[in-house]
Amino acid sequence: MPISKKGDISSLHLRVRIARGGDFAFGPGKAEVLGSLLETGSLNRTASAMKMSYVKALELVHTMNRHFAKPLVILSRGGSHGGGAQVTDAGRKALAAYLEMQKATEDAAKPAWRRIRRLLKG
Repeated sequence: MPISKKGDISSLHLRVRIARGGDFAFGPGKAEVLGSLLETGSLNRTASAMKMSYVKALELVHTMNRHFAKPLVILSRGGSHGGGAQVTDAGRKALAAYLEMQKATEDAAKPAWRRIRRLLKG
């Protein structure tokens, strides 16, 4: 979430990412996927809502699951009743911790951001 002052054209955009083995195991896009999956229960609907391909959304889920000790999302194939995507307890915990870390990062940056903003062109 950008940090800005109402009416100010400048803003600060912080992106917390968790890297592991050359991959980004978790970050803003994956957090958004998990949040959407909690609402929709469907990888297809999540991909559509996020304006990304199903294949890209699936890749993000596989990347998350590969890097965490327990899967964050369990996918079930379609069929007569359709498929689904269930965010696991580990997924809920990872998302909550990530959102907490993102907020803490933004809060920590606010004092320095105020000082930098005063140095920018008005």
